[in-house]
Amino acid sequence: MKNLWDYISGESKIALTMKQVVLYLTVVMACIHTLLFMLFLYFGVYMMAAVNTVSVSLYIGCFIWLRFEKSPYVVFNLCYAEVIIHAMLATFAVGSSCGFLLYMVCMVPIAYYAAYSFRDSRHFVRPVIYVLVTMLVFVISKCAGWVFGPMYHIGNSFFRDIMYIINYLLVVITIVAFMSTFLIQIRTLEELMIKKNQKLEVLSTQDALTGLSNRRSINEKYKEILSKNETYSVILGDIDDFKRVNDTYGHACGDSVLESAAEVFKTSVRNGDVVCRWGGEEILVMLPQCGKDTAAQIAERIADGIRKTLVISPDGAKVKITMTFGVAGPGEGGDIKDVIKRADNRLYYGKSHGKNCVIKEDMAAL
Repeated sequence: MKNLWDYISGESKIALTMKQVVLYLTVVMACIHTLLFMLFLYFGVYMMAAVNTVSVSLYIGCFIWLRFEKSPYVVFNLCYAEVIIHAMLATFAVGSSCGFLLYMVCMVPIAYYAAYSFRDSRHFVRPVIYVLVTMLVFVISKCAGWVFGPMYHIGNSFFRDIMYIINYLLVVITIVAFMSTFLIQIRTLEELMIKKNQKLEVLSTQDALTGLSNRRSINEKYKEILSKNETYSVILGDIDDFKRVNDTYGHACGDSVLESAAEVFKTSVRNGDVVCRWGGEEILVMLPQCGKDTAAQIAERIADGIRKTLVISPDGAKVKITMTFGVAGPGEGGDIKDVIKRADNRLYYGKSHGKNCVIKEDMAAL
């Protein structure tokens, strides 16, 4: 019962496809028309008994069709036409007081639901056409009832009122079922869109290979630091002899080296630090509320972790890696571009003087 209540409340997590909706519809409508067949047969309304026999056969055929065909478009149109025709014939036969014309009312929102559900298929539903046809048949049926009156009289006024109430309830249930399905589908699409947007947001700020942040994240962190008037430092690291690794062991091994290095960075920095893949084999760390000396200590910790890292190439070779680091802070002057440039110059000096080291001062100035 809870699942049913969740569904009619539009809170269900299960969104039915149009094919499933039409499939269930054929089963329900076949059952309803079977009951109507027995009712009309009991009151001697043989014309409608025959009509309901045809209707039941149609819905059984539609059910079989759906089991073997992918598109429910034809079945939907047959069901729509059957409801309209049956409502019109039932009104001619027993009058509008029994409430069969109400089914035409519920076909209006269903037409718009179908237009939404078939929007991506090769078939196209124009709801206005369905609504206009329904309105036309409704008016003709109502006017014909005023002019000619019912062909059969079933029961007394109390029984006809009961029939009207039953038809009204069935119409309401039908509308609720379709609108609940419509609402669940919309909510499911909204949740899917939110998840895709979140994924795109992550992709826009994250390097796909290493899972590290990208340059956009550094810029956003820098704006945050400026707004808080905080000090900061940066560490710029570059994997030593990375081209040789790619040339010797292949690019797959090079990717593994980058991933392994990224993991060392993630586990070596503080909470709040931003680790970014700055270039091909360059990794930049922005450390808010951190002086240059502390940043150099963190860089040494990262360098030590890199030295202990062992990467296995696709052919089983053991590849040891090292990195060279440049460290800088804004206390030496300039904005973020100047700070990163200074760290890059120190990195370049370390590269040209033995590699596998951390440089935090301008060596030429010493």
